[in-house]
Amino acid sequence: MKRAVLSVVVLGLSLASCSRIVGAAIPPQTISNPAGLEGKQLVASSPLVVESVRGTVSYSTAGAPFGDIQIPDLPFGIRPGGLEFRTGFSQIDVTGACVKPQAFTVTVRDVKVDASDAVASATFTQNAAAQFTLTRTSEGAGRATYGVSDTKLSVSADVATAMKFFSILTTGGQNTVSVMATISASDNGLAGCTMGFTLKDVSVTLSKFQ
Repeated sequence: MKRAVLSVVVLGLSLASCSRIVGAAIPPQTISNPAGLEGKQLVASSPLVVESVRGTVSYSTAGAPFGDIQIPDLPFGIRPGGLEFRTGFSQIDVTGACVKPQAFTVTVRDVKVDASDAVASATFTQNAAAQFTLTRTSEGAGRATYGVSDTKLSVSADVATAMKFFSILTTGGQNTVSVMATISASDNGLAGCTMGFTLKDVSVTLSKFQ
């Protein structure tokens, strides 16, 4: 009996060793436009307020859940231990009764990403501190559109959260993803307006397979 137990333990250790070896050889895998976020807009739930002109913007796929993402089969139960969410912005719309300067900067600070399906949910929050330079390209009644510098917003999850996100997005049926960010602008004249951030070049990179 002891020999049988020992054999099972040795087999388990061997498979775990194989998993680590094979996982280390798998390069990072980038998924473009996860959850169909490309072109969607993070919008403010309320007008910006003074105190370095701050507010929050968010977007959720709750109204349009999406199916499991198809990933090639991975051997030995390998899962990614690294997950990075990246996006840029194609334009930012400023709406409302406020001063709309020719140019200003916006800093995207705390970013929260949630994912859920019928089985589980996961979330992570990270201080991104990504700064974008905005230049006005058009202006109309109560609205102005701004071009955005080619900066990328990037946030990463820890190992346990990365594995949970991977499981949610690849199994368990229909998924919902939401993104929320705290923002601040450099011009106090923007207080009272709302901002909408149109997403561009959205991707998720899976890495550190194990």
